[in-house]
Amino acid sequence: MRVFLPMLVVLALPACSDSLGIIISGDAGSEETTIGDADGDTISDEDEGRGEGVDTDGDGLEDWEDDDSDGDGISDSIEAGDVDASTPPDDCDGDGIPSFRDRDSDGNGVLDADEGSADRDDDGLWDFCDPDNDGDSIDDVLEIGGNPAAPVDFDGDGREDYMDIDSDNDNISDQQERPVGSDVDSDLLPDRHDLDTDGDGILDRIEAGDFDLLTWPRDTDADGTPDFRDLDSDNDGLSDQWEIENDCDPYNA
Repeated sequence: MRVFLPMLVVLALPACSDSLGIIISGDAGSEETTIGDADGDTISDEDEGRGEGVDTDGDGLEDWEDDDSDGDGISDSIEAGDVDASTPPDDCDGDGIPSFRDRDSDGNGVLDADEGSADRDDDGLWDFCDPDNDGDSIDDVLEIGGNPAAPVDFDGDGREDYMDIDSDNDNISDQQERPVGSDVDSDLLPDRHDLDTDGDGILDRIEAGDFDLLTWPRDTDADGTPDFRDLDSDNDGLSDQWEIENDCDPYNA
């Protein structure tokens, strides 16, 4: 009598991933492509120069095994721009240097290490990659000033202008004091740095009408020119300056 014993058949199945990368499969019968990512930062080893000896920050770790290639305190996985190792890494300022190797990714003169990876204006762009960190519609380059190592902080409140939505602390947002080059009273101070924009002797913080930066500045006579830019806020034919000097109410015709 024959006895048939069950046989154990072991099938070798292809691995879907390993410690060195991700295997991307095409249609049946097509060739599989391995995207190496040894340090798991979602930037391929090829894009990080594996085999080329590239060590951007000189810390002894080549970029392909370094999770912060430029040593700016922001991980490569953030500076990559997405989570797909098969796509090229992000280059925020388009200067040909990918952000994970660029110490000033947005090209505004301030180092990424100083800007950090917060999103100050909640626009979906990290500050190190955002040309307008505070979202006031004024380019950071203009607000930073001529010395990026010491960005302008006009009102001295500890927040540099490019991170401050009210650079002169007058209760009127920089966005509301645009355009950038506006100087209503021709005193050589841009309105966003002028505590008395129209030069009538009344501080903008008073003519703003309230302390809420989210509301539009007061326009007493509803002529389309807010009081802080209007020499006759109540349109009574008497200048605000004259009315103040003569103990009259410049906002009551």
